[in-house]
Amino acid sequence: MEIIFDMDGVLINSNAAHLASWKKIAAQDGVSFSDEVFWKTFGMTSEYIVEKYWGDTTLTNEQISAIVNRKETAFRESVKKFVQPIEGAVDFVLFLHQKGYKMAVGSSAPRINVEYVLDWLEIRDCFNECIVAGDEVKQGKPAPDIFLTAARKLNATPKNCIVIDDSRSGVNAGKNAGMTTIGFFSAGHSQVEYENADYVVHSFEEIKKILHLDK
Repeated sequence: MEIIFDMDGVLINSNAAHLASWKKIAAQDGVSFSDEVFWKTFGMTSEYIVEKYWGDTTLTNEQISAIVNRKETAFRESVKKFVQPIEGAVDFVLFLHQKGYKMAVGSSAPRINVEYVLDWLEIRDCFNECIVAGDEVKQGKPAPDIFLTAARKLNATPKNCIVIDDSRSGVNAGKNAGMTTIGFFSAGHSQVEYENADYVVHSFEEIKKILHLDK
């Protein structure tokens, strides 16, 4: 059994930081970016969000990347002020690492953000560089690319992988990858978003019981 973690909403509560950074960059560009848009796109790649909501169909890939880079820089600058680890997340990762389980992170965030956060949490070594970020695949969630790439890095078959994700797009990505998917209920989400998950939990202690790790 290999375990693949989403980052935002599973390892960290980053909603406030992401919302603030999106609104900051959108305001600079004269783009309307509401709370509703934020929650609707949660778990999707930043590139997709810019393509869909910046409203300029003439934007080049380079221009989209520049906007995304500004947003992600704003996010990293706000991590220490706005971001908190999800309760029990670090202890759970350390527990699995000590038990010898193979783990990966599969996040829609760019790799620079993922590495920054894992270093900040002091758990990057637990993943043995098995990190897959949104800017490393052709299609973001709900496409299965991120999680299938993570499985390959773990030398694991999809059916043996457990995905832990807090968003509808992430849960669907896990199912599309043929993996057992745990919907991690987090702030801002509703129960219906997890209708395709194999399990829905509110804590890492529940995951321990589901995976029979508490024995």
